[in-house]
Amino acid sequence: MKQPTIKHLSKIQVEHAHGGSGSRQLIFSQEDECSSPQLEAVTKGFLPKGGVFDWHHHEGVDEFFWVVSGVGRIEYKNDIQFDYSAGDFIYNPADLSHRIINTGEDDNVFFFVRVNA
Repeated sequence: MKQPTIKHLSKIQVEHAHGGSGSRQLIFSQEDECSSPQLEAVTKGFLPKGGVFDWHHHEGVDEFFWVVSGVGRIEYKNDIQFDYSAGDFIYNPADLSHRIINTGEDDNVFFFVRVNA
């Protein structure tokens, strides 16, 4: 039987993410005992001033993300783009290449939730 789980962000290693200059903390993933089979990952992302999560896609995985702080732009290979700011919640369909660019003066912070499409 699965059990409730708690993780503190201060104890999770920060790693580079998606080329460019961004980083992330992998909070939950499919390898975690508490994970749902539909959950691919939950991460906290950091993008410094002028930083980029370079072009990438998530094969077979929908991504939802909440902008906690900062402003920027997300661009898609299908020529759609959005400017975002703190409080926005964005949906990225599976398999659609995209990149995230910090266009502001402050660091960007996000929470990403990726689920199997």
